[in-house]
Amino acid sequence: MHMHWQCSCGHVAHGDSEDEIVRKAQEHMRKDHGKEVSREEVLQAAKAASH
Repeated sequence: MHMHWQCSCGHVAHGDSEDEIVRKAQEHMRKDHGKEVSREEVLQAAKAASH
């Protein structure tokens, strides 16, 4: 299932699995914001893409 996650800064990560979306979101948060987020936090905010 294709999913997307959007950061409050506007960055959007796309992925075809939970593992991929979590990896991309965590990488963004670490690199651009210096913060760590849990897998659960990412998945709670991620949404299934409608297309």
